[in-house]
Amino acid sequence: MLRRTSLLSCGLLVCVLALAFGSVRAADEPTLEAVVAQIVKAQGGEKLKTVKSIKTTGKLVFGGGQAEGPLVGFVVRPGKVRQEISLGGARLVQAYDGTTAWQINPFAGSSKPEKMSEDEAGDLMDSADLDGPFVDSAKKGYKLELAADEELDGTPVHVVKVTNKRGKVETYYVDAGSGLILKVRGKEKIQGNEVEVETLLSNYKEVNGIMTAHAIDRFIGGQPFIQIVFERVEHNVEVEDSLFKMPEE
Repeated sequence: MLRRTSLLSCGLLVCVLALAFGSVRAADEPTLEAVVAQIVKAQGGEKLKTVKSIKTTGKLVFGGGQAEGPLVGFVVRPGKVRQEISLGGARLVQAYDGTTAWQINPFAGSSKPEKMSEDEAGDLMDSADLDGPFVDSAKKGYKLELAADEELDGTPVHVVKVTNKRGKVETYYVDAGSGLILKVRGKEKIQGNEVEVETLLSNYKEVNGIMTAHAIDRFIGGQPFIQIVFERVEHNVEVEDSLFKMPEE
């Protein structure tokens, strides 16, 4: 009887220990809420709310070095963006005023302002969100899902699948130590064709307490497409509202 009781006790003890250690492992695994909080904190946390506008100045390198030119970008609350890129003496302008997305694209043979297609406008409209998809996600129509952790070039990363309100899905790879976004992977439609796009973010620098990537490399189908290098990032600059309005022809 004593032996039977001892065996039962041991069996019960094994179950309890298994449950205990299982609970410890579960507690060690990151939750979606914890990862999102880490990302927001890494980006500046409450300091983000103090930023009303951002001006970026730098250069764009196209096709792995085939061409390059200066770029200037503006993002202003609530939800306005403008980008200007000069290549070979021609200037591309894309802007969104919160209602209309438009562009002047001489590389497509047009020197007049035109409304952008739905495929073109989506990414531009997303970039008008100064805070990004991890702040007030549900309110802005984002769905977030946490996947299993991975390694990116030897760095442990959290993996978050982000679906926006238009149904576009992107996967974010987040440095597990710092909370900084290192890579974004997804699919985009370019000239009517859906292609695999990867964006690598690096050379993070602190700007007024907010960590900002100063180098952005985009790859299409694994091949270098464009590289953006920011030489200057300014907060709370005065920006004329007319810059975002589509000019009359």
